[in-house]
Amino acid sequence: MKRKIDFNNRATDQVAIHNKINEINKEREEERRKNIISKRKSSIIAFFFILVLIGTLNFISSISRFDNAKVIEKATKQSVILGLSLLIFAFMCTKKFGGFFNKIVRGKGFRFFFILGSLMLFAIIAVGPNNIFPTVNGGKGWIRLGALSIQIPELLKVPFVIAIAGIFAREKDNKTKAPYLVHFIVASLYTLAFFVTITFALHDMGTAIHYIMIAAFMIFLTDIPNKLLSLAISSFIIFGISTFYYILNFSSGYKQHRLKVYLEGILHNNYDRVDNYQVYQSLIAFGTGGIFGKGMGNGVQKYNYIPEVETDFAIANLAEETGFVGMFIVLFLFFTLFVLIMNVAVKSKNFFYRYLVSGIAGYIITQVIINIGVAIGLIPVFGIPLPFISSGGSSILALSFSMGYIIYINNNHTTD
Repeated sequence: MKRKIDFNNRATDQVAIHNKINEINKEREEERRKNIISKRKSSIIAFFFILVLIGTLNFISSISRFDNAKVIEKATKQSVILGLSLLIFAFMCTKKFGGFFNKIVRGKGFRFFFILGSLMLFAIIAVGPNNIFPTVNGGKGWIRLGALSIQIPELLKVPFVIAIAGIFAREKDNKTKAPYLVHFIVASLYTLAFFVTITFALHDMGTAIHYIMIAAFMIFLTDIPNKLLSLAISSFIIFGISTFYYILNFSSGYKQHRLKVYLEGILHNNYDRVDNYQVYQSLIAFGTGGIFGKGMGNGVQKYNYIPEVETDFAIANLAEETGFVGMFIVLFLFFTLFVLIMNVAVKSKNFFYRYLVSGIAGYIITQVIINIGVAIGLIPVFGIPLPFISSGGSSILALSFSMGYIIYINNNHTTD
């Protein structure tokens, strides 16, 4: 009897020990998972802040050409925008504010109300008074709030990514059903066509093209059938060529002129000193930067040679002052940040977050490609800022919001 009791006690002890070991292993696994997520978060934040710091130093250098009063005015405006952007980033990182926004975008009807609201906003911009809704560089879509000007199509890039991600995620589980392909194509093209048409109507061709590139990047990452993917890619190519041909032969005004100037430069290496002035001066900046550059603050192209040197052509000033080495470092930072964000997408717990985060990664990297392509004359001048480095207020606000949302998703909706 005593032996039986001892055996039972021993068995009970073994079960308790086994349970304790399992509990310890689970705790270790959870700790390991948290450490990986934390390291991923820290890496993304570090690269984000390094790029913002480079942008700030480049901005300080680029405005040094002005007198003291103008420097103070521009520095004050940029400080307000940057401070607000970092505040938005910090709030979006938290579970409270990031979670609140997440509930909104995951709610039913988000895409419908978002598109309806955007349509109403664009309509107001199109017919509103010029003192509030000014035309900037030939394009509408701006709202002037005191000393600040906000570009609405730039701010709507993140909701656009969210809307497309919602379509992809919703159809993911239904792809074997007959209506899948039709609904997928119609919903995706409708959302894309809406934004492209509106931005074209507001004479903002650069932003319209960026919307197309974001959508193309996101479609490429889906696991839709190869035939449909080929059809989508072919459609984008045909649309691009058709638009290019139409503008070149049947359009008029600045769009047609800009494309003709671009073709003259890219095909014949003939950069018009008047109409293609900024690209010509930008190429000089890249060429004179050499290997190590002239040193921060020592560039000369910013002295009225490149008018948009702190905004759309910020990369030209950076190239002149930091040279090939500086450009390599900046491209490395962008590429690494892109990889880190895509890693968050891969580790996301559901398809909505996966498509959303990868869409934001595409949003950033395609904007980098467009901006640098413009600066070196490979792409027509579209007025697209360089992420985190150009001083465009709308861009840094949207990007800071995006980065904060990515951190929220990484912390709360990813595995290790």
